[in-house]
Parts: sequence; C-alpha cells; structure tokens
Amino acid sequence: MQRLSSDTNIPKLLKDVGLRVTPQREAILNFLINHDGHATVDEIYQAIHPTFPSLSVSTVYNTVKHFGEIGLVKEITFGDAASRFDINVEPHHHLVCKKCGKLFDFYLPQTPAITLPPDAAGFEVEDYHLEVKGTCLSCRNRESK
Repeated sequence: MQRLSSDTNIPKLLKDVGLRVTPQREAILNFLINHDGHATVDEIYQAIHPTFPSLSVSTVYNTVKHFGEIGLVKEITFGDAASRFDINVEPHHHLVCKKCGKLFDFYLPQTPAITLPPDAAGFEVEDYHLEVKGTCLSCRNRESK
C-alpha cells in the first residue's frame, strides 16, 4: 500500500478497501495521517471526541484495529504499554526513548539474515520488528541541565 499523506482522498481510500465511509472513520484516518508520531487510541479519541461527542473509546479502538487488519495502519505493541498506531505501513523499525517514550522510525538497507535455533526448525517468519531502546536528544539535553 502506498504511503498516505494529507493529499490522500480518504473517502475514496475507504471505499477502495471495502469500507463504508463514515465521518468517524474519515476523522480517525485523517488524524492518523496528520499526526506527528505514533498515536494511541486515547490520543485519537481525545483529538476527535470534541467533534464527535457520541464517539466512544471502544469505537476508536475497533476502528483502528480494523484499519490494521486491512493494512491501512500498523499496530505497534511494546510490552504492556498501550498499542500505538502507525500510518506508515512500509517495513520499518523503531527507536524508543526509555525516558519519554517517543518513537522514531528507522529503516534497514536490507532484510537481516535470521538464524533460527534448531528447535524452531520449520518456523516460517511472517513479519519482524526491531525495537532499539535508548535516550533521545531532548531527554539527554534535559538531563544535562
């Protein structure tokens, strides 16, 4: 799937993937396209709830989960933390700041060779994600003051 941008015709995109166009779906997808980062369900809900007062958190959750199932967004999970949703569905990985939790996308020039242990013989890799933890520049600068 192509990378989505603010120029994306959201109603056409929703129709093309077989979804009924609703104002809530448009708003959620528009938020994710224009959000700088990797949003949680709560962040999406807080941003669009003023426009749609009857919208529930569970509707947002179910919508983004469904978007993930059909490839419009990618769900990112880190341990027990809340899932985040990424509009960038191209193969990429994440740097994670251990202090503030900010995520940064990064790309590998080629797919790494993975050596499977003997007891995983026959295992078929379908997807992989690298999570590199550290401290971002903003947090390091705050610590040095």
